[in-house]
Amino acid sequence: MPLLCISLLALLLLPLSLSCGSNRPPEELKNHYMFVKTDLDKTKESITTLLQNTSCPVLNHRPRSCSNITNVVSTLHILTCKMKNVSVSHTDQLVTSILSSIRCPCLEKLTKEPDMKRRRRRRRRRRRRTTTTTRPKSPQQRTRKETKKLCRAMALLSNITECYQMLNSQLGHN
Repeated sequence: MPLLCISLLALLLLPLSLSCGSNRPPEELKNHYMFVKTDLDKTKESITTLLQNTSCPVLNHRPRSCSNITNVVSTLHILTCKMKNVSVSHTDQLVTSILSSIRCPCLEKLTKEPDMKRRRRRRRRRRRRTTTTTRPKSPQQRTRKETKKLCRAMALLSNITECYQMLNSQLGHN
């Protein structure tokens, strides 16, 4: 019975812990756009130069885009946190400026204790890696992973730009 109560309590409190405390109006967000725009342009330019001779594959799961003005802040928050998790060094300044403009930090992922199967599987992988680490990875293997991250970051960048453009067009006509 106590376990059931704890589970129900966790389910009730989960939406509160996942939501952001900041309800920043879109008007204030538009005022910060000039600061964010410089970082957005720099990031887009640097990623574009890195992907100059590479074509990005079509993503299976398109990142969330802004559908209406009421959810712009929450959508920007989600997209920015996803960009932070992609962990491309060229996006760090942009992520920081957007998160400070919407005044909402990204929540860290909750860690849970891995079960025994996962522990054993992880140990086996580590053993296999240590036996095969004598041969280095080819540059193609390294760049494939980096290219995938850069393509993901570029898709997120285009959606963030789209959100800001929609915000400016909606608030510019009012």
